[in-house]
Amino acid sequence: MRVAASTGFFRQRLDGSFITYIESIRRCKEAGFDAINISFSPAIRGNKELAKDNWEELMHNLRDEAEKIGMDFTISHPVFTLLEALRRDSDFFDYYKEMMRRSIKASAILGVKWAILHPFNETQEAEFDLEANLKINREMYDWVVDLAKKHNVGIAFENMLPGNRRFASQVDELIALIDSYDDPLVGACWDFGHANNLYKDQTHALRKLGKRLKATHVADNYGKGDDHMFPFHGSTDWHSIMPVLKEIEYEGDFTLETGKEFTNVPDHLRDNIARVGYEIGQYCLSLAVE
Repeated sequence: MRVAASTGFFRQRLDGSFITYIESIRRCKEAGFDAINISFSPAIRGNKELAKDNWEELMHNLRDEAEKIGMDFTISHPVFTLLEALRRDSDFFDYYKEMMRRSIKASAILGVKWAILHPFNETQEAEFDLEANLKINREMYDWVVDLAKKHNVGIAFENMLPGNRRFASQVDELIALIDSYDDPLVGACWDFGHANNLYKDQTHALRKLGKRLKATHVADNYGKGDDHMFPFHGSTDWHSIMPVLKEIEYEGDFTLETGKEFTNVPDHLRDNIARVGYEIGQYCLSLAVE
């Protein structure tokens, strides 16, 4: 297990301009990281390299730079949106599908092992009906899973932030979705920040996931929102969690998804914050003992 960064550490400057992926991975490398999660989420709003006409060329250039500096893309976060937004706007639905296709193909170009998807929440038919939620997710994502498998990229469904009702915020629902595929290239990404809003003790959920767990989103909060802070900056019990990752033989990275630590911070100060994040992550790994 390695501590991995996210391109979201260096996404956008205070003047609104976007930082290139190449600059982002260089700065993460200088902060100590050897592995990184690439977020394609800005593309849903027409931002960043994936939304450009020459996106494939840019992804190949990014891969070449990563190989040059020794940075490993291990997970990606394809575009995501709400089901209601897709249902009410067919043009946006078409754009979403194109950006999703690009997300998967770009993941393959970069050598990503697992692409992280947000399960959809069925609100139109029966939001509390497990079968209805499984049905809509299979309808929306079967083509994505097939495309990813074609490019040798795994799909990991993420536990969602609980709200009034969010399908797959509970571990049993997440497992039901994963097991419906019965495929070794479909697994779970556990978001500790999301889970801290629902579970006082996350270890039981992690043990239920077991070998289904393929990726992590590491963030902290005080159980009242998705604050995307470094471990120990919230109330999550990392001392109990880390040994369980060892116990279930988790083989992926410990991937920091802590962009809020960088929000509103002047750009020249962010590199030091990234270094602090790396050290905190390394301490977390030291707790992963049997």
